[in-house]
Amino acid sequence: MRGAAPRDPRRALRFLSLDAAAFVAAAGFLALSIACNPARADEFFLVRDENPLIRGFYLPLPSDGRLSDGADLSATLSISNTLNVENRGQESLLVDGESHTLRLTYEDTLYQSWRFRFTVPLINDSGGFLDSTIDHWHHWFGFNPGNRPFYPQNQLVYSYSGKGSVDLTQPHTGIGDISGELGFYPIDDAQRTISLWGGLEAPTGSVASLTGDGAWDGAVWAHGAWRWPKWQLGAEVGVAQPFGDEIFAGAAHRTSLFARFAATRAVSSDWSLRAQLDGQTGRVEDSDLRFLGPSLQLTVGAIRRLGDRWRIEFGFAEDAAVNTAPDITFFLGIRRQSSAK
Repeated sequence: MRGAAPRDPRRALRFLSLDAAAFVAAAGFLALSIACNPARADEFFLVRDENPLIRGFYLPLPSDGRLSDGADLSATLSISNTLNVENRGQESLLVDGESHTLRLTYEDTLYQSWRFRFTVPLINDSGGFLDSTIDHWHHWFGFNPGNRPFYPQNQLVYSYSGKGSVDLTQPHTGIGDISGELGFYPIDDAQRTISLWGGLEAPTGSVASLTGDGAWDGAVWAHGAWRWPKWQLGAEVGVAQPFGDEIFAGAAHRTSLFARFAATRAVSSDWSLRAQLDGQTGRVEDSDLRFLGPSLQLTVGAIRRLGDRWRIEFGFAEDAAVNTAPDITFFLGIRRQSSAK
């Protein structure tokens, strides 16, 4: 959490809890079995805002495929650590914990101008293992620790009262809401791609564990990509609509806008660097809490290509607008593409 002043990123990793270690080991095993092709589109990281209170609502991953691509498998592991305390009006929250989310996707071309994708999230919440490292980081560099000195390390408390209530204190691992998406490509060539997407998310997650909102959700969005020898730019804008809400007593049954932009710079034939900005409007009606309002997240990282079909992506994300997204998220993604069609 951030107190009166923003915090800088915290990066080193230390001791794993047994639950977190088992989850990360399983994620690594799954991730090492899949990855990506350098000939494919390459504009976005497949990451999103992992705010534990609103992650159950549909927010599509970025679109990042071309019609000429073959089948694409990806696995992205995100580790998010947050300590956020807010009290405003009739609402209050304490979000103190760590989540490990493995998002598995499969996509392929369907007919001449269409492409589809399925996404399955696996989510673990626990007290985590980053708190001690974050405390040392603050001490070494003299950064403001916010409220962290006043709360025990490695505890899990997701608590909210106001418009509905949340009370999650026990570690758990489970599946989230599964989504299916279909995209139409009116323009797609080596220099640019324009596509229009629609998707549905099924209520396969758990409301009690905050891995689902208990309802079907939908979204539509437009994707654009522009490519030069050294640079790639990507932009998306869309609308997400939950068809129900069992977390915030219906207050989150509202339309939300989302947008993202990414710039990628090739530094060699195998390496690229990328900055990505993701934002969305508030999910909960009339909430004064920053953590439930509009969010802005900045992601920076690198891409390493391995041969013709594999790609590894890694980096970290910060809440560019303080206290609107998890304090810090580390991610590792691996993609594999079959032969281009």
